[in-house]
Amino acid sequence: MGDVFLSHADLTARAAKAARGFDALGVGRRDSVALMLRNDTVYLESSIAARLLGAYPVPINWHLSVEEAGYILRDCAAKVLVVHEDILDSIRSDVPENMHVIVAQTPAYVAAAYGLDNLAPTPEGAFDYEPWLAQHEPWDKEPAMETASMIYTSGTTGRPKGVRRQEATPEQYQRTIMAVGEILGVAPGGRTVIPAPLYHSAPNAYAQYAVIMENFMVIQPRFDAEDLLRIIDEYKIERLQMVPTMFVRLLKLPKEVRDKYDVSSLQYVVHAAAPCPPQTKKAMIDWWGPIIHEYYGSTEMGAVTVATPEDAIAKPGTVGRAVEGATLKIFDDKGKELPAGEIGTVYGIVDFVTDFTYQ
Repeated sequence: MGDVFLSHADLTARAAKAARGFDALGVGRRDSVALMLRNDTVYLESSIAARLLGAYPVPINWHLSVEEAGYILRDCAAKVLVVHEDILDSIRSDVPENMHVIVAQTPAYVAAAYGLDNLAPTPEGAFDYEPWLAQHEPWDKEPAMETASMIYTSGTTGRPKGVRRQEATPEQYQRTIMAVGEILGVAPGGRTVIPAPLYHSAPNAYAQYAVIMENFMVIQPRFDAEDLLRIIDEYKIERLQMVPTMFVRLLKLPKEVRDKYDVSSLQYVVHAAAPCPPQTKKAMIDWWGPIIHEYYGSTEMGAVTVATPEDAIAKPGTVGRAVEGATLKIFDDKGKELPAGEIGTVYGIVDFVTDFTYQ
């Protein structure tokens, strides 16, 4: 990212210090830590820190209106908000009075990506992230790590709802790690890039598992099609997760631009989050080879199907077959299960994905 590099040891050490700091601010097991951050290492540090305490990191989309962000901040009952300096000013009026605020400096490369200037100073009563972090010793108690990020739904059928997962058993955790490799393609010691906002469910989970598996990771502050090709070429990226819109923007690049970059290091690309037009999928497979996979699921269900490149070629438009341990059923509006070939509402569950409640 820009000119910033952190080793895995440095990242985990900083996260351990942040965990001690959160603990001092009263964050405990099953509490929440709200994150309103652009793509930055602070995002990963804060997420890991919360999970070390058995607390829930709560990523919040910084595109939300003041009222929408304020609703989530109140609803998740976070004890701490970690926020980039350029975001805080726009939401400050709706931050609950009893919530501790930690302000992280917006890195220069992030500010440049968004054309930001005249960044506001840390307001009185808030903590400045780096001095706050420096004053704490690393967390040295038994790590919890059973919690996942509490992601809020989009709110298309009412207010956004926080998906609060139950803590995973060791067996569920190990099966999840295996599934992350089989479905998302995250491999120990791999090389990846995060091109999507970390406040979204899929890139958030992908990035956290990539840290757990000690991947070399490049974080794009903002998606740029040609810059992604440059990163793949320069850093010999092997694996990444994308969304169909990114494919479309890559394919719109002039051929002479695409041909400038070597993408032969790529081994496994996976996408989800929206339907991918079959012609777009085929064009990407023709370009990058038969390495493009797809999964289907939701924040609540997790990934319930996976489609291989061969599936996409044989049956254009498919989202694949049920993953091992998944049950899928289709119901009509009256709750009656439908046979194959009928249109209805998709319900699914994966036996190793922990159950959830809405916040």
